[in-house]
Amino acid sequence: MSTLRSLVIVAAIAAIVPAQTFVTSPRGFDTTEGNAAFNHFSATGRRFHQVDNTHAGQFFVVQSLGFRRDGGANGGGTNNGARTADIEVTMGLADFGFLKRAFDSNYIPGSRQIVYTRKLTNLPSWTGNAGTPAPFDFVMPYDTPFVFSGSPALVIDFTHENLVYVGGVGATGGSSIDRQYVGATTATGALLATGCIATGNASAFSQTMRLENNGPALPNYGMRIRVNATAAPASASIILNIDFANANLNFPGLCTTLNALPTISMGVGSSGATGILPETSISFPHNAGFIGGTLVTQLLALDLGQPIIPIVLSSGRQAAFPADPTTAGGQECVYGWLSLPATEGTLFPGGGIVMQLGI
Repeated sequence: MSTLRSLVIVAAIAAIVPAQTFVTSPRGFDTTEGNAAFNHFSATGRRFHQVDNTHAGQFFVVQSLGFRRDGGANGGGTNNGARTADIEVTMGLADFGFLKRAFDSNYIPGSRQIVYTRKLTNLPSWTGNAGTPAPFDFVMPYDTPFVFSGSPALVIDFTHENLVYVGGVGATGGSSIDRQYVGATTATGALLATGCIATGNASAFSQTMRLENNGPALPNYGMRIRVNATAAPASASIILNIDFANANLNFPGLCTTLNALPTISMGVGSSGATGILPETSISFPHNAGFIGGTLVTQLLALDLGQPIIPIVLSSGRQAAFPADPTTAGGQECVYGWLSLPATEGTLFPGGGIVMQLGI
């Protein structure tokens, strides 16, 4: 009887509340035009990767992926002709506060799922302006639905290859897709000291560092540190040390100057066989009190080949947090792309392609 009563209640609610058929990534652009265009689906094979935290706390089952042409000045035009391509779509989950340029590394293990198996797909002609915003008229129904429980962040990832322009129309470029994006302000870390030379390497262990500020529009993830490394020990775990001033300490047996004491210390993954650590973004809540404040970063790895102290330090870097962006409208969403067959792209926090997630 309890089960029957529950079914009656669910049916009654369904009769009163119309079912929503889709949401957008980023969230909230169902009937709102994005502020920019993104040129994609060109002749060069590409992979696109979007990590979306704007749906945190929601539950839905994604059954299709759709796109719309840009509705602004870039909408329409001969570059937007019909085409075909081999397309594959995968979805998964990621830690929005810890993302890498190596897209495969962003998936939480076990969450990655092929939802649209690789197949020849028809892309519509977008040569005419279809209004602002345009309809989502390029939709790919999934072969396997994806269940999103609301946490952690949602990954939408697709590739296209072997693109052919139908009848040669628009054979000079890609399609202008609607996009919403407000970028961060940035500050590049100044070099403090040269890193150690790890065992077996010819050059010094080096890091790059950049501080970013997306402002209060991203209250939970509005500030970040980006670091990467070259000439680290091969296949070694890398530790990032963060300090608020240059310690500038020299210890006997340590192979370079210690710039960053481990005031904050965290693992940032492992280097590859060639000693490269792909760029890693560590995001944290926006705090206006951090603006203008100094951060010093330095990477550390175990190296048993060192003669006295079995560790190596990277070059030190120092920067001050930049001011908030002057433009509002950033989203808890990150997008990136690469040209195949590369495996690393560039990540752009603050928005993404406006996509329709059929639910």
